[in-house]
Amino acid sequence: MSSSPMSAATGSDETPNIINEESVLGPEWCGVFESTVDFKQNHFEVAMSNLIKQPNINSTVILRTDILKEIGYDNEAEGNPVVKDFLDKELINSKPELELADGTTNNESSVLEKNLDDLEIREIPCSLPLIPKSKIVRRIIPRNPFKDFIINQTCLVLTNNNEQCTLVVYIPHIDNEQDSPFYLPPVYAVGILFMKDKLSLHYLPFNYTVPEALIKLKKLEPSERPIRIAFRLLQTAKKHSTGVMNGYQKRVQHDLVVSKVAFQDRYIYLKKKYCKELVENWCESTDPKKHVFEDIAIAAFLIELWIKIYNNSKDSFEFRDLGCGNGLLVHILTLEGYKGIGIDARARKSWKKAYPVEVQQKLKEQVVIPSVLLRPHPVFWKMNPHIQDNGRIFQIPINNNNNHGNAHNRKKSENGNDDIDVPIVVPDGNVPIMAYYSSANLLQSPQVNTAEFPKNTFIIGNHSDELTCWIPLLGYPFMVIPCCSHALNGARVRYTPSMKKRNIPGSSSTYASLCDKVEQISEMVGWKVQHEMLRIPSTRNMAIIGYEKFRGNFYNIYDVLAMEGSAEGWVENSMALMKRAPRNH
Repeated sequence: MSSSPMSAATGSDETPNIINEESVLGPEWCGVFESTVDFKQNHFEVAMSNLIKQPNINSTVILRTDILKEIGYDNEAEGNPVVKDFLDKELINSKPELELADGTTNNESSVLEKNLDDLEIREIPCSLPLIPKSKIVRRIIPRNPFKDFIINQTCLVLTNNNEQCTLVVYIPHIDNEQDSPFYLPPVYAVGILFMKDKLSLHYLPFNYTVPEALIKLKKLEPSERPIRIAFRLLQTAKKHSTGVMNGYQKRVQHDLVVSKVAFQDRYIYLKKKYCKELVENWCESTDPKKHVFEDIAIAAFLIELWIKIYNNSKDSFEFRDLGCGNGLLVHILTLEGYKGIGIDARARKSWKKAYPVEVQQKLKEQVVIPSVLLRPHPVFWKMNPHIQDNGRIFQIPINNNNNHGNAHNRKKSENGNDDIDVPIVVPDGNVPIMAYYSSANLLQSPQVNTAEFPKNTFIIGNHSDELTCWIPLLGYPFMVIPCCSHALNGARVRYTPSMKKRNIPGSSSTYASLCDKVEQISEMVGWKVQHEMLRIPSTRNMAIIGYEKFRGNFYNIYDVLAMEGSAEGWVENSMALMKRAPRNH
């Protein structure tokens, strides 16, 4: 037996081709690859159990699987060995995109499917003396069910402990090779066999009782897709089994706040509805696919979170997206019927070019200066209710080369607003000059948002940079996705990790330290914090969520500002943002 014929396709000489040998599973089967391994039978069974539940590990085309039916066996028991008999009627009767949790439907097009009513467990011929450990029927959901078929599939786990042997079999509920979806090899069944120190992969062809079917498989060229899939399946099984042997534990946990099924079904629906048009009409300089897919996923998560929090009532709350950037998230949420506003220090091209008028009206070019920095302390205010501001004056350096002051003067004269004090003349040369802003002026300025929102507001901070640590302090339910690390004064900072052990991956990284800080500040003011590692194309994917508060006395915002060294400089840094070009993230 030569180990090299497949190397052109696989890039490896360590996994020999056994396609011309008789399969150990019987004359109906075609062996494809075999590999010597170090792990044991129990390691293989644990790894394959996980792969049965997460077929997306084997194929990027697959989104997830839903377990519809499962029968478990205790092979040591006498009499009836069945220890588990499970049937999920709700999943059996549901399909993505057709009807979501809030009753949303899309009649423009339907998902592709084959034989979804077929829930019967399928069997295979096998020469080895194996007994069942579990029999499962799962439903495979592709990432694009408008292009790739949803199917049901039988998964068998057959064992013989005395022989240190376990066979895992996948049998799609289709009738012929032509019905095979793209993400599966065109065969009746796939068998992955662990036997002592060998791992091998075998195909069972359609019409396996006919000799020509087996001959056709054995004639496949190394570069053909069924052979390439076989190699990948074997390597994935080997990698994950080795990981179990080495004690690998998953670094992060997903789907802790919103269920995976609800999120992914909503994502499929939104992607079908918006993706193509948004990508084609993208007018920013950034990568449209990254930003469109990312914001669609965030919108899907938010919608399912709001259904959970607000009992599917769109009229019971409004959102504020602080640091909304290109406004894409506001656009999607608005068209989905949610009320809210996006706020950013600088308008983007998309605001006018990509979105309808109803969305443009929801995007505000303003700097956020929390009212706590402009209004009197509550104790003083109570004694002097007629005084609305704290009387402070803020000075902002002006760059002589950008004519910032003159630009403001022109805007001021056009709009007739006398609410912000700026120099009338910007002299030439390098003489430093300052613009002066009073608290009273800023409180009245349409260019300033003081974050004094209606009580039923939910705040979104999607990579909101300087605002990230502020958002939990504003007093409204929130979801923050941290990105760049800033202090409460707006300056760049690297936080040190908290001594408290938190469920944040990579605890020593700058990003983890920022997430840790946001959670710490949230808890200081009484929020019950939840995390979710979002399924988005970004390494900055930690969502920190607070929508319920603990009972009892906690620090107020003034206490936190004092403990954090105050927010001195926030006003100056925020007003300076209006002079800078938007950042691309």
